[in-house]
Amino acid sequence: MGKAYDPSARGNAQQALYTVTTTGDNWFIPTTGYGDNPNSGTTAQRLTQCDILVGDTTDGTPAGVEVVAS
Repeated sequence: MGKAYDPSARGNAQQALYTVTTTGDNWFIPTTGYGDNPNSGTTAQRLTQCDILVGDTTDGTPAGVEVVAS
């Protein structure tokens, strides 16, 4: 059986770039626990959940990086 996904077990060089239209947009539609609607919860709550789901690298650097499309 394979090992369960563990975001804390990633290496230092692994980062995911999330392209958004505007600074502060959701990186993806997270499951927030605030309701079934993808827009449930505040923007800050949804962004926090995105960050939690992506996790950090082994040195504590956030593994998700927002990139604003130009």
